[in-house]
Amino acid sequence: MRILLPCLAALALNACAASTISVKSTDPCAEPVLLPERWLSDQEVELLWARDRRALLDCGGKVEVLSGRG
Repeated sequence: MRILLPCLAALALNACAASTISVKSTDPCAEPVLLPERWLSDQEVELLWARDRRALLDCGGKVEVLSGRG
């Protein structure tokens, strides 16, 4: 009986974790740019930064339209 309760708790936690992974986000904004795990050149940093800033500006416009402010 001592082992049964922790096993059931672990199974319940695993079931909750698996169900949240498949939920689709309703956020209208793109995910931030992921940086590769290596050294980046100045040009690569500038390109990734510009892509991230552009996505942030697009997101601001979408949020304003959805909120009724725009």
